[in-house]
Amino acid sequence: MGRNPLGEYLDRYLDTIREVYSEETFKNRVRRYHRMESKVQILVKEGKMRSMSPKNWTENDVREYILYCKGLVSTADMVHEINALNQLLLYLDNPAVQLCLAHNPMLKPNFKGTRRKDSMSDDMYDLILERSKIIDTGDFNLVRAYALVLMSITTGTRNKEIRFADVKDVDTTLWTFDIIHVKGEATYGMPRTVPLHPDVRRILTLYLVLREKWLADNNVKSQALFPSKDSSDGYLSGNSIRKIKTVVEKDLGIKFDLRMCRRTFGQRYLDNDLDIESVSVLMGHASTKTTEGFYSRKRLNKAVENAKSTW
Repeated sequence: MGRNPLGEYLDRYLDTIREVYSEETFKNRVRRYHRMESKVQILVKEGKMRSMSPKNWTENDVREYILYCKGLVSTADMVHEINALNQLLLYLDNPAVQLCLAHNPMLKPNFKGTRRKDSMSDDMYDLILERSKIIDTGDFNLVRAYALVLMSITTGTRNKEIRFADVKDVDTTLWTFDIIHVKGEATYGMPRTVPLHPDVRRILTLYLVLREKWLADNNVKSQALFPSKDSSDGYLSGNSIRKIKTVVEKDLGIKFDLRMCRRTFGQRYLDNDLDIESVSVLMGHASTKTTEGFYSRKRLNKAVENAKSTW
């Protein structure tokens, strides 16, 4: 090991998980571990941690690290901080995190509540949908942007899932969309098929026609549903997908992100009385716990209405 064994161990560990997570999730992991490295350097310099080598960290080293982080991050983020630390140490066959928490239960984050964020309001969704019906049908950039956003909302796709989608994955006869390149692809993630809601069919059909013209005009050969004329593989980057989404934001003077589109997919289906198990499957979740905890949950007023209907 060199002068910075933590950095070397981190590089090795990150290489082992690179293919497990989506590109965006992996980048977040890298940033978290880089911040961890900076914190450990401070603690070692102050003499609160004995070593830069995570393989040699003890319960006390972990304790000092957790106490230091508690003053810097939220309780919710502390959960991720400890999980990241634990995963790194377990990779090195070091159970120090588990032992520390077992002997110091007060250090465990007491996070109650939900990390579920808001979905789109009905007014915002209606604004996007109605505007998509009256835009200039010859404006490729505008049509593409509205098709992308409405696909994201009505299919619940993640950024990666929609940017790596092929045009053949869309069936305009059965009106289904095969999502092949899912989160956790080739490991825990499983491809899934979702129905194409009537709200997206008009703009999607128009987009597919303009897409063919755009390919011909730009001399591009690509199977991507949303193709790129600049990349070597014919697919847009994650950032390019986000930039296309901003066309709709600027056109309507509103703000939203693609994760809100995904949450809106789940919430709208729940609001229309689709059961949580089906919504969870359509979103590609392993359990309904993830769906309810992070994305969507039946609203109280709908639960009351459903209860009354059983009388």
